[in-house]
Amino acid sequence: MMIKRRDLLATGGSLLAGAAFGALLPRGSAQAHEYDVGKLKVEHPWTRAPADGEKNATFYAFLHNNGDTPDKLIGVKCEKFEKAVIHGDPKNLSAETPIVLPPKSKVTAAPGGVYVELIGAKKHLEVGWGLEMTLVFEKAGEVVIDAAIDAPDAKHAHDAEAMERYEKAHNKDTSGPKESGHEGHQGHGGHGGHEHHQPEKKTESAN
Repeated sequence: MMIKRRDLLATGGSLLAGAAFGALLPRGSAQAHEYDVGKLKVEHPWTRAPADGEKNATFYAFLHNNGDTPDKLIGVKCEKFEKAVIHGDPKNLSAETPIVLPPKSKVTAAPGGVYVELIGAKKHLEVGWGLEMTLVFEKAGEVVIDAAIDAPDAKHAHDAEAMERYEKAHNKDTSGPKESGHEGHQGHGGHGGHEHHQPEKKTESAN
């Protein structure tokens, strides 16, 4: 049975403190923007919110395959949208195709490259909050994530302004120096090489 992060957080007060609690808590709960499923890791997932008057959004992330066999992102489920369409062929981004993850590789879903289209927003997405989604992989299975919601014109979720908005929404101190080292993808990339720690998760409910 798959246990959602919010379910574990809601019942955390009733668990024993210390190592017992740490052993039960999935990695994604303590490390806000990394999620493990099997040999795969989803890093820095984010969503570009719909522009005013529009209903569609786009989803991006770093997808790591640390295993010895290929896998694919074959489905995305999000209660805030009518459906999700994966555009995984970099040579034909208009086609609906899975995102292929070769063994021992990192695939970057980013503006200008492969991505997931979220169609038919049911409610307004608040910039700076998190969007709960379920990613479905062909072999590794399902993983529940929180994708940072960024502005419709954002190039990536972890530029200085976007990071500050996201961290302030999660009661984090942004006064310290920001790490550099963005990894480009056709001029835009994500932010790798470090982990974000999220003391209190804020997620828009599906209701």
